[in-house]
Amino acid sequence: MLAGIFPPLPTPFNSDESFSPSLQKSLIEKLLPDVDGFLILGSNGEAVYLDEEERTAVLENARKVIPKNKIMIAGTGGEATRTVIKRTQEAAKIGADYALVVAPHYFKGLMNEEVLYKHYKTVADNSPIPVLLYNVPAATTISLSPDLIGRLATHKNIVGIKDSSGNIIALTEIMRLTPKDFVVISGNASSFLAAIAMGAKGGILAVANIAPKQYKSIINLTQAGKLKEAQELQTSLNPLALCVTSKYGVPGLKLALDLLDNSAGVCRKPLLMPSDEIVTEIKRKLKILA
Repeated sequence: MLAGIFPPLPTPFNSDESFSPSLQKSLIEKLLPDVDGFLILGSNGEAVYLDEEERTAVLENARKVIPKNKIMIAGTGGEATRTVIKRTQEAAKIGADYALVVAPHYFKGLMNEEVLYKHYKTVADNSPIPVLLYNVPAATTISLSPDLIGRLATHKNIVGIKDSSGNIIALTEIMRLTPKDFVVISGNASSFLAAIAMGAKGGILAVANIAPKQYKSIINLTQAGKLKEAQELQTSLNPLALCVTSKYGVPGLKLALDLLDNSAGVCRKPLLMPSDEIVTEIKRKLKILA
């Protein structure tokens, strides 16, 4: 069963914004001992800024570096169902273990539950690998309802969800409405402990690129019944998590990695690297890892 910590790896770019296979290799190798696998081409991988040829290159290079005993999840979402199917089939050929599929959202007003159900069902019907739903309303402005998730969870090829909403009430409903073997993975670092305590199996967390051991410890402490220690660790990590996710996003994450001598290169425009003032703030937040 899918479980543990899976950093959504940033896609490293050179100064000319071209993909850097060598930097990606270095990022993966430094994280390997402390994680259970990786999400490649997620939100933090700037996947929306990559063309299809680049997406393939990023996945192929990652799979060469990630050993078979570590899981590779590929972000294959998009706006058109046929595009998502093609991306998912390509990811499977490359060797991805799971496909993570974000909801189409450009025509938000038309994305009712029946449209979303048919979209995900068609993708799952045509996917050679298991599909994970991806609920990230902060980015898509669309929230997959617990009822829709429960309905989709009956599909044999839809095996779990990455829920980045941080809505613990909705999470409890998802747990209630889905089979016991349906895997819930938290995508929200600030509510990670609460999600694990409710039964989530792990995390796909941006901040796990810089603090994987700490978030793995939250899982272990919670499972050992040491909730006070887990809570103290969660509370201590929250300022850092907020700084490199909701506050400064991908630029903040790449800067933090640079400061830890694990370069992820520059961001692809229109994203810009942080100012000197932000550098000082992130340096201060990183002291929690010392």
